[in-house]
Amino acid sequence: MAEEAEKPKEEPKKEEAKPEEAKPGEKRKDASAPEDAKRLKPTPPDPQAEKPKEEPKKEEAKPGEKRKDASAPEDAKRLKPTPPDPQVVRLQVEYYLSDENLKYDKFFHEKITADKDGWLELQLILSCNKMKNMRATKEDVIAALKESKIELNEGQTALRRPGNAALPKLESKPTHQKKNSIHAHDGGVVTMFKGVPAEQQWTQVKAAVQEKLPPKVNLWHVSQVNDKQECTMVCAPFDGDVTFFEKLSLELGGATLKCEICFGDLLQKALKDMPKHIRDKRERESRKRQKERNRPIKLGTCHFNNVSMLRGRVKEILNSRTDGEQLKPDGSDFKLIKSLLEFHPSPGKSKGLVGIKVARSQQGDSRCFYMIRDDGTEEDFSAKKCLDAVEANPPYVQPEEKTGDKKPQAKAGAKKEEPKKKEEKTEEKAEEKAEEKTEERKEEKAEEKKEEK
Repeated sequence: MAEEAEKPKEEPKKEEAKPEEAKPGEKRKDASAPEDAKRLKPTPPDPQAEKPKEEPKKEEAKPGEKRKDASAPEDAKRLKPTPPDPQVVRLQVEYYLSDENLKYDKFFHEKITADKDGWLELQLILSCNKMKNMRATKEDVIAALKESKIELNEGQTALRRPGNAALPKLESKPTHQKKNSIHAHDGGVVTMFKGVPAEQQWTQVKAAVQEKLPPKVNLWHVSQVNDKQECTMVCAPFDGDVTFFEKLSLELGGATLKCEICFGDLLQKALKDMPKHIRDKRERESRKRQKERNRPIKLGTCHFNNVSMLRGRVKEILNSRTDGEQLKPDGSDFKLIKSLLEFHPSPGKSKGLVGIKVARSQQGDSRCFYMIRDDGTEEDFSAKKCLDAVEANPPYVQPEEKTGDKKPQAKAGAKKEEPKKKEEKTEEKAEEKAEEKTEERKEEKAEEKKEEK
């Protein structure tokens, strides 16, 4: 009985022990769960997905690339620029001190005159734009002038003309037409006379100019002489009108008046002040000239529909060649550029020409054509100047007479249409003349009233 009584006492211990053991077992599972979770933290899908995000390590190539880019300018800085050609430097400096330049260069003229011995500071030469484009230094100039007659002082800080030659008389620099002003006076040249004597009136200026004009060419409008002693006028267009007025001068009241063609702001002011019907008439004439100018031209053996087509072809030839490449003497491009060179403003520019090549300009980063002469020398030339000269005086294709049976019939049909066209033109001219006369009368009356006041 004692044993039986002891057994149930032992059983509850075992039963109690089991659940107690189970609890610690459960606790261990619960405790192990967070540990496993902690262990699994590095290997969940999210960290694995972050691996591509770790590609910045691969993107370390980008910083590497930046370093290469950053190192590139450093390498470029270390590379010394090619020194300028001594011959080009010498010719440029000699030009600055030549009569051709100093008669227009007021700045250098005054600086040389201010020095009793005629010295010009070398630093002033180096400050010129063309010398900067060549990247010429003081040492480059000194080395280039060893074979020149230009004199350097003892300290090699200044230079002067050979033998301290006398300076030419200072003149006003001639004005050149800009690209956009080549056809500014197609509808009629607008000019101005400055320094008109006080006792002279606009009528006397008009009469003096009218005497020198070609036959059947009239002045459309002449302004009154203003407070600045200036008088502007507009002339009907005619062949060679711009060159005529460029050379025109008047002897009036004991004074010599030189004609000045208006450009830029001066032209705009003159157009604003002139009567509207004169301005409109000038625009009509300008459109007529533009239509006449838009005709085929012939340069050498090449034909072009207009000057714009020629400009485009010259640009193609320039861009399609590599630096230093020569044009084939038997090719059409060579013949075209050679024919174009004949229009250069400097006469005899193509003397001794045996070849043409494309290369970098000595004055900058642009490309240009070079002449190769029979003595081996090379000289660049401006194709733009040649093209401007062609546009000013285009070599139009002359119409060839055709023979055939159909020609008389065409002429007969044309003759029937001609009277109608002539009648229309005469009517238009009559209307224009009537309008001009009424406007001129109004102007004359207004001017007479002003003179009376």
